[in-house]
Amino acid sequence: MKMLILLLVCVWGVVWACQSDLECGLGKHCVKAYMQSKGECMKTVDEVGTPQYSPPRGDSLLPNYDSDGDCRYDSDCPYGFRCHSIYKTCVK
Repeated sequence: MKMLILLLVCVWGVVWACQSDLECGLGKHCVKAYMQSKGECMKTVDEVGTPQYSPPRGDSLLPNYDSDGDCRYDSDCPYGFRCHSIYKTCVK
């Protein structure tokens, strides 16, 4: 299973709210909590933190139906990352 690692991007203490990847810009994905249609824009990076510039995902307009997510514990993430308890994805 390939894990997408995300970096929470905050500017001046404000987190960018989104409904799809198209609202986030290049190199970012709209990450949503389980069964939510709105989320936060997060920068996509690989396991060492190098930015990844993947195109917007076609299903990003839909609510998040993945109850498992990418992680449950910090130990599920690469070194230097932690598991975000709400979004169930690895963040730095």
